[in-house]
Amino acid sequence: MKERYLEYYIKLFLRNSKIRNKESTYSNYYYLVNKRILPYFKDIKVNSVNNELVINYVNYLISCNLSSKSIKDIICILRSIFKLCSIKIDIPSPKINRKDILVYSLDDQLKLERYLLSNISYINMGIYLCLYTGIRIGELCALKWECIDLDNNKIYIRNTLVRVRNDDSRKRTKIVLESPKSNNSYRVIPIPYFLKAILRRFEGISSNCYFLTGKDKFIEPRALYNRYKGILKELNIDKYTFHSLRHTFATRCISNGCDPKTLSLILGHASVNITLNRYVHPSYDDKVRFMDSIKPLVWKNNRVKSVILFVQ
Repeated sequence: MKERYLEYYIKLFLRNSKIRNKESTYSNYYYLVNKRILPYFKDIKVNSVNNELVINYVNYLISCNLSSKSIKDIICILRSIFKLCSIKIDIPSPKINRKDILVYSLDDQLKLERYLLSNISYINMGIYLCLYTGIRIGELCALKWECIDLDNNKIYIRNTLVRVRNDDSRKRTKIVLESPKSNNSYRVIPIPYFLKAILRRFEGISSNCYFLTGKDKFIEPRALYNRYKGILKELNIDKYTFHSLRHTFATRCISNGCDPKTLSLILGHASVNITLNRYVHPSYDDKVRFMDSIKPLVWKNNRVKSVILFVQ
């Protein structure tokens, strides 16, 4: 049988992905395959793949200055393609320093909160909600009033809005309403007592309306992000991404004594490790506060006695 090129299995992977995955997942795979994988491997025969080629490819990805997540996703896709054509070569996962999302300083958070509460609107209330629940921008845009239970202090996260590539129109992309990012993203978030009082101002809106508009028409994530950045520019703190709201919420929760498992469930993460490694950013003040909380074993008249510690 005539040996096939890798291009055949790359396209086979995409066909399978379109059947098995959500539209947003397939859209992401399609972009990465056609942008980063197919141009590099399409003219290579299956039996020509070796360790040197794979290592060179990984180095090429690093040289492209891609995010650590993008490189991780590309390697995951390539492993699946290799499995389809029975290539038994291990693809190394490079160690890449993840860029931390900037967390709001207390002063900047105070500026933002004062603005939002002094200019109450659907959009501003949504930004404030993110700051105190940590929900994602797509989840916020998809949130309807029927998913907010003020009587029982609960917010139900059931959908997300995402932009994906569009195969059926002249427009390159489209917005789709789909299930959340993962099974763990289906969740119930308790509403803080002070937030409930503010949300009560919007009572009487039809349950089928979107939270951010008060109508049956949604606002897409890109438009919301632009509105958010406009507010930050007006406040002269235009250095935080929308995702900074989520990271700030997580960091404040840990600082206030929330245990990592509980926080992980509120954020909708698959594991506590994701919460701690990516979403918690202790400040120097947090470190000082912790160190000052440590008490010596022997304490008398506000002075520490001589203490000898024997370390086994």
